[in-house]
Amino acid sequence: MILPPSAHQLGELVMYYSKYNIVVGKGEGEKDGVGAWAVMNPLTGAFDLAAEDEVRKLEAMKAGRYPWPDDAEADSFVAYLIERGYLFSDVREEDALVEEKEAEFQAELAASPAQILLIPTYGCNLACKYCFQKGMDHRPALIEPEVVDAFFAHIDRKFAGEEVKPFITLFGGEPLIASRPQKEIISYIAGQAREKGYELAVVTNGYDLMEYLDILGTARIKEIQVTVDGPAAVHDTRRFTKAGKGTWERIMAGVDGAVRRGMPINFRVVVDRENLKSLVELASLVDEKGWLDLGPERFKTQLGRNYELFECYATPDHLLSQVDLWRSVVELSRKHPVLARFHRPEFKGIKHLVDTGEMYLASFDTCPAFKKEWVYDLYGGIYGCTASCGRDEYRVGTFYPESVEDEKGITEWQERNVLHIPECRDCEVSLICGGGCGVVAREKHGSVLSPDCRPIKELLSLGLDYYGDSIAALGGD
Repeated sequence: MILPPSAHQLGELVMYYSKYNIVVGKGEGEKDGVGAWAVMNPLTGAFDLAAEDEVRKLEAMKAGRYPWPDDAEADSFVAYLIERGYLFSDVREEDALVEEKEAEFQAELAASPAQILLIPTYGCNLACKYCFQKGMDHRPALIEPEVVDAFFAHIDRKFAGEEVKPFITLFGGEPLIASRPQKEIISYIAGQAREKGYELAVVTNGYDLMEYLDILGTARIKEIQVTVDGPAAVHDTRRFTKAGKGTWERIMAGVDGAVRRGMPINFRVVVDRENLKSLVELASLVDEKGWLDLGPERFKTQLGRNYELFECYATPDHLLSQVDLWRSVVELSRKHPVLARFHRPEFKGIKHLVDTGEMYLASFDTCPAFKKEWVYDLYGGIYGCTASCGRDEYRVGTFYPESVEDEKGITEWQERNVLHIPECRDCEVSLICGGGCGVVAREKHGSVLSPDCRPIKELLSLGLDYYGDSIAALGGD
C-alpha cells in the first residue's frame, strides 16, 4: 500500500496524521519535561501538554513513519491520539469533519449580530501623528438628514432576515465633534436608532465625548471605544488637535463621565516602540480610578498595534511586529502586575482555553467584510470594513441617492475563507488564522482570495508561556 506522506500503518490499521495538528513549544527556552510543549488541533478542539519524547514521535508520524516498533506503550499512545482527534482513519474522514465544522462556523456566524458602521463625516478635530486615514478625503462635509433616512431604510430592508438584529457603530473621521450641526445630526441618528430598536456603539477619539453624553444617553449604548495612548505626557505627543494642543485631560474627563453614566467603555491603546513602556503608568492611572474593578461588561481594554496599511508611517522604526509587541507586553506584565490586570491578551485563543477549558471553534474566516461588517458613509457609499471605507477602489455600491450594489464584488468578499484561498487549504494554522485581513491581503497580493499570514505559532507559544500555570491546572487536556 502506498500511503500519503502524513499517513502510516500499524498492522492492519492505517492512520492519517491530521494536517491541522499544531505542535508548539512553550516560550523560547529548553523544551524538556512534560508541559514544555503543547499539541492542539483547532479542527477537533483537542489540546494536550506533551513531553519531548512524545513530540518526537508525533514528528515522525507526521513524516509517515511509525517510529517506535519496540515500544510497549505504542498502542495506547496511538489509541489516545485517535481518541483525541489527532489521527484519522484517512483524509476523507478529516474532510468530512472539515465540512461539518465549517457548517458549525457558519451557523455561529449567523447567530452573531452584524456591525453596521455609519460615517457621518470624514473630518476630524485631531491630527494624530499615525492616522491611517491620511490621504483620504478630509473635507469637513457632514451627513444630511435625507442620507440618514436612506441609511435606515436601506438597513431595515437589507438586514430584515438576520437571526440577530444588527447594531450600529458611529465611525469616522470623528463622529463626535462638538459643533452645533454635528450634534444635531448625531442626535437625530441616536433617536432613529432608538426608535428602530438598534443598539448604538461609537468609535471616538474622545475629545468632545463629554459634550455628547446627554445625546448618547437617549440611545441604547452598546459601547464607546476611546483611544488613549498613555499618560498625559506621552499621549499628548501622539494625539493632539490640529493646533497642536494636548487632548489627554479632556478625553479622560469624557471617559469618566461615560463610566459614571454606566456606558460601557472599550479603552484602546495604539502601541508602538514610542509609547510601549508607558503602558505601565497608564495601567496604574486607570487602576487608581477604579475602572478595572468594573468588569469587562462595563470597562474592557484593547491593545492595538500601530502599523502601515495604505500610507507610509513617518517613523517606521517605531513600529512593532505582532510577535515583538506581545513579547514586550509579556515581559512588562511580569515585572508590573498592574499591566496584567489592565489587559489579558488573547494569544489566538489561549486565554479562551484558560477561561473555559476549551479551544475556540475552528475559525474558517477572520475577515468580517460584507459578512458581519458593513460600512455606510455620508456620500451614500457602501464598503466592507473600517480598513477600506472611503476608498473608491473598495466601494461596492450605494444606498443614496439610489440603491445599487455590485453583487459579484460582494460575493467575492463573502466567499473569502481558508477553504477558498489556495495557500490556506493545507496550512496547519489556517483554522486559527482564518486567512487574516482581506484588505491587507489584497494590498499585498492584488487579490481578495489571497492570505494575510499571521505568526500564529509564535503567538501561541507566547500564550502558553504567559498562561503556563493556568494551563497546567487544566490537567493537560
